[in-house]
Amino acid sequence: MNIETEEQIIKHDVSIKGRKRTEMTGISDVTSFDDGTIIAQSDNFGVSIEGENLKIEKFNAESGEFVLNGQINGIFYFTNTSQKKKRSIMDIFK
Repeated sequence: MNIETEEQIIKHDVSIKGRKRTEMTGISDVTSFDDGTIIAQSDNFGVSIEGENLKIEKFNAESGEFVLNGQINGIFYFTNTSQKKKRSIMDIFK
């Protein structure tokens, strides 16, 4: 039995404004991005944002704040183990 304490659960909120802007909290990494798909990670899950002309406006790994603009067609969640580990955006800028 897997019991998580409140400290282990990362707060995650999503706000979609007119399918043109998405704001998220609780994001710790962006592992893949192009103008059609952005793959982001938290400590507990992964999220795939699909659309057109997607652009990352803001990402702060320390605060977990993530903002993107573009035509949002779908947001899909997955367990972190269901995706192959991809190169992290944080690795690129080190």
